[in-house]
Amino acid sequence: MANQLKVGIIGAGAMGLLYAANFAEKAELTLFTRRKEQSELLNQKGLSLKDNVELKNIHIQATEITDTAELSEQQLLIVAVKQYSLQAILPILQKLPETVTLLFIQNGAAHLDSLSLLGAKRTILLGISEHGAGRENDTTVIWRGHGRTKYSVYQGEVNAYVAEILQSNPAFPVEKHDSYLEIIQEKLFINAVINPLTAVLQVQNGKLLENEEWHALLKIIVKEIQMVLPIENALEKVETICRVTATNFSSMALDRMNNRMTEIDGIVLPILAKGESLPTLRTLYHLIKGLEGESNV
Repeated sequence: MANQLKVGIIGAGAMGLLYAANFAEKAELTLFTRRKEQSELLNQKGLSLKDNVELKNIHIQATEITDTAELSEQQLLIVAVKQYSLQAILPILQKLPETVTLLFIQNGAAHLDSLSLLGAKRTILLGISEHGAGRENDTTVIWRGHGRTKYSVYQGEVNAYVAEILQSNPAFPVEKHDSYLEIIQEKLFINAVINPLTAVLQVQNGKLLENEEWHALLKIIVKEIQMVLPIENALEKVETICRVTATNFSSMALDRMNNRMTEIDGIVLPILAKGESLPTLRTLYHLIKGLEGESNV
């Protein structure tokens, strides 16, 4: 372990647990949790990864996000919290040494506005995850769909050790891209179509193609968003994701089904803020915000 890179993951939801499970054997890994109860359980029981019929238990080191001494020792920190939790941890990230490289893997684009607060000398990487995952409990994650992690440099430079660890697990592919805007905007576009629709309808992604009326609605939203966020072959890309994740519920649908706060502000507001009317997307936005209000989340 002494020669391994120190990698920390902030956030122990579905994505945080999934990334921890896949990097645990390649790095000296620490998972930073919001709740003390969860970190204690992970230290005692380990992390369980369910992948189809396979169940794997992985030894994990976990501590609370308030452990700034441990955070400061990390060489790479993967920030895997949801959009609406970022503001709460920004003061913590601001205090970290600039030698700590940060990789953000959020849905949406709202976090781009806060990156300037983290210092001009720090290496910041922006990424997106194509994996599907669900947290069964505090120590168990279900790998619902295998995909890729795509990342690009926002500022700074990726050193050889960080680049090597990111690409160290062939079963968990990580790709470096030239343009962070390109990968962020493509994922933003896809999420802005699929997530609100499935959240309101509370259906699996594939149902958006199977139901003729819902498919027509999907096409309307794609056409609207293309006015302000032009993406090449946008409809094809959205439909492909619906097809390959047909049996999955989007993260926003799961949040609504469990009466949790959604990432609607981080995903849809940056698009609505571009000034066009986008009536269908705006309607979905207000429906979801209203549902959140009814649920008091």
